[in-house]
Amino acid sequence: MNKANIVIMGKTGAGKSTLVNAVMETDVAPTGSGQPVTMSNKVYTRSMLLKPDQYNHHRLVNRTLNLYDTVGLEINSSITAKTLSEIQSYIEQSQAASADQDINLVWFCVNSNSNRFESYEVELISNLANEYEIPFVIVLTQCIDEEKGELEQQIESDLPDVTTIRVLAKDYKTRAGVFPSFGVEELLHHSFFNYNDLKVNILESKLQLLTVDREKRIAILKDRANSCIQRHAQSAQNIGWIPGGCIPIVHGICIKMLYDLEKTVGIRTVQGFGADIFANIIVGAIATPFMAVPLLSVAVARGYVESVGENYLNALLEVIKRSTDAELRNIDLVSARIKEELSRKKKH
Repeated sequence: MNKANIVIMGKTGAGKSTLVNAVMETDVAPTGSGQPVTMSNKVYTRSMLLKPDQYNHHRLVNRTLNLYDTVGLEINSSITAKTLSEIQSYIEQSQAASADQDINLVWFCVNSNSNRFESYEVELISNLANEYEIPFVIVLTQCIDEEKGELEQQIESDLPDVTTIRVLAKDYKTRAGVFPSFGVEELLHHSFFNYNDLKVNILESKLQLLTVDREKRIAILKDRANSCIQRHAQSAQNIGWIPGGCIPIVHGICIKMLYDLEKTVGIRTVQGFGADIFANIIVGAIATPFMAVPLLSVAVARGYVESVGENYLNALLEVIKRSTDAELRNIDLVSARIKEELSRKKKH
C-alpha cells in the first residue's frame, strides 16, 4: 500500500481540523471551539515514515497520504448537500485514479463529548460505505476518559462492523495537569496496514445487505403475486358453475394469469412463452376432468387456477433467487431457466 486517499468527515466541532493538524504535524487547518472553522473542502498531502510492525521500531516504510478535510455536515442543509456531493466526487475520482495497492477510506470523526450518535450519521456511513465499497473508521476524538462511555457503546451497537479508534489529537491541559495526546499513530497504522481487513469487512457487509435486500424484495413480490393469483382464481370460480363448459375458459384464465405474474414480479419472457409453457408443461399436472362434475366444478376451477399460479410463481421466484440482475434482463436465459425449473418440479 503506497498511497492513501482518506476523507475526514463529521459534524461541526467533531475535531476534524485538530486531527488534520496532528496527522500533518503542522497547523495547516484552522481550529476553533464549536464554531465552523473549515469553510471549504481541502486536500492536504504529505509523505510520512510509518512502522508496519509496531514492535519493530527500526523498520520504517515511506508512504504518501492525501487527506481530504471537509466542512461540518450540519452547518446548514445547502452546505451539507454541497459537501456530500463533493465528497462523493472526490471518492469517485480517487478510486478511478488509484492503483490496485492504493488505499481509499473515510475517517468519520465523532466528538466523545457528544450526547449521542445521530441516526442520520449511521445512515450516511452505511449508504456511502456500501455504495462506494469504501471502508469507514470511526474516530472518537477528544478522548480523555479511558472507560468506554455510552456514546461509544451506542456506536458499536449501531455499526458493529465499523472499527472505532479513540484519539486525543492534541495535548489537553487542565489545572490538574496535562493529558498527553494519543491514538493518531494507531489510527494511521490501522488505516495503512489493516486496510485489506477493512476492505474485506465492507465487502462482506455489502454482500449481506444485498442478500437481505433481495429477500425483502422477493417477499414483497410474492405478496403482490399472490393477490394476482387470487384475482384470477375468483374469475375461475365465477364461471365454474358451468360443468365441463368452463374448462377452456379456465385454461384461458390460467394463460392470462401466467403473463400477469411475469409482469408482477418484473420478468420478461420470449413471445408466446406463457401459452407454450401451459400447453406443454402445466396442463395435465392437475385432473381437469373434475371440472365437469356438477357441484364440484366451482371449487375445482378455483383450486386449479390457484395451483397453476402457485407452481408458476414458485418457479419465477426460484429463478429470481439464483439469477443476477443482469441475467434477469436476458429474456432467452430467463425463459430457459423458468422452463427448466417447471420441468424439474413436475418430475418431482
